[in-house]
Amino acid sequence: MSRTPEEKAILAAGVAAFNNGRYFACHEILEALWLPDVSPERDLLKGLIQVAAGLHHQKNGNLRGCRKLLLRATQLLTPYSPAGADLDIAGLLGEVAVALAFCQSAAPGDPLPPALVPRLRPAGQDPRSD
Repeated sequence: MSRTPEEKAILAAGVAAFNNGRYFACHEILEALWLPDVSPERDLLKGLIQVAAGLHHQKNGNLRGCRKLLLRATQLLTPYSPAGADLDIAGLLGEVAVALAFCQSAAPGDPLPPALVPRLRPAGQDPRSD
């Protein structure tokens, strides 16, 4: 989908917040795109928001909320794999699956190890280039 320069800037700000671990801020930023969106990418935006919200819950020790949102996000994002909104959705889904597995066996308060934290990457970017 073609986005306006303003929409691209909002998406970039949301991605930056996500990749800096500011998941609540990411949720708020992306919601500004999602609420008025009527495009076929509406569910993609909702899925990204739910990943951010799930990771926010994980950081705050709410593993049940984390699992619930990551599962929902996976369902929403899967149709957009391998890429959507110029993002590597396939890579994100793989990383979300690993984070979800951690959350299913973790105790409340266990931090997600840095190596398991999902990241939003441009489509086509090698994950090893982080």
